[in-house]
Amino acid sequence: MIPSNDELLIDDLREGFRQYLEVEYPHIKNKSVTLSDAFYLQRHNIGISFWEALRNEGTMEQCREKLEEYFKDVRKMKSPRSNSFTYMSSIKILKEYIDKTFGGVHRESNDISDEYENIISPIDEEDDLIPKPCIDEIEKYLRKWDNLENYTLQENALEKLFNRTYPQNTEIEDVLIKVSSLNDFYSTNIFSPFTVAKHIVALNIDSRLANSDVTLVNDIARVKMDNGNVINFYSFATKYCSHHKPYDYPIYDSYVDKILRYYRDEDSFYNFKTAELKEFPLFKDILIAFRSFYGLEDYTLKDIDRYLWQLGKEKFPNKY
Repeated sequence: MIPSNDELLIDDLREGFRQYLEVEYPHIKNKSVTLSDAFYLQRHNIGISFWEALRNEGTMEQCREKLEEYFKDVRKMKSPRSNSFTYMSSIKILKEYIDKTFGGVHRESNDISDEYENIISPIDEEDDLIPKPCIDEIEKYLRKWDNLENYTLQENALEKLFNRTYPQNTEIEDVLIKVSSLNDFYSTNIFSPFTVAKHIVALNIDSRLANSDVTLVNDIARVKMDNGNVINFYSFATKYCSHHKPYDYPIYDSYVDKILRYYRDEDSFYNFKTAELKEFPLFKDILIAFRSFYGLEDYTLKDIDRYLWQLGKEKFPNKY
């Protein structure tokens, strides 16, 4: 059974929140309880929806009241009021995470961020199939890219920052501003930019970048946090390397992930396991195979990346 869009979103949100707890709340001993309590409304109908509860202070108070009523009337708990405040302490941390990372849950929709691009909206069977990759299709999407002023200006700013202003990665101040800028532009979920920047400096990456070392991405991605836990910032790492050498390091994100899997299943352009998309040397090989299979060798991997990202965003839009 294919999970619903909401189930897919919650899986991504839960994983991001788990990482947030590891970084921001290391003192909480049993984080699994906090994680479970924060998503209680996803598992139980208490009279207010999960997303509605997270909108503002008013709806959070409604949530607490509904929890108290639910614990009293349905669960028959001995201390429903006290229990409601206990659960709300975890839900408040979740709201804090959403507010900091995505600017809150908007009233118009449940769209909290493009960062959770893993949400697949199944293509309506009455719609046309996704077009086969070809020169006409890639040219169409590259023209669209040129007209995306916010993205093109953002990319130009990052290109200047990475390649002209701070091209080296030996000084913590230089790396920190690059990490922070990427995190701000792309919402890459880096909760401790200094820790990530320190990790990058310690890796001494400049010679490896110069040699287009494909193993570098996964080394950057796996960051040991101050509490000893290792977090995998894979999408961020592909972006960090790509902004130094865009033609050698294609960017991974979940729109690209979904569209590659779609064409794998449709056309068998390359036999790969989904997990291999998060091993960068294999990910790059998969993109090269995609380019070759569809006769797109005249285009750079950066062109392919922009094409796949836009196509994935269009065909598998976020719907919360």
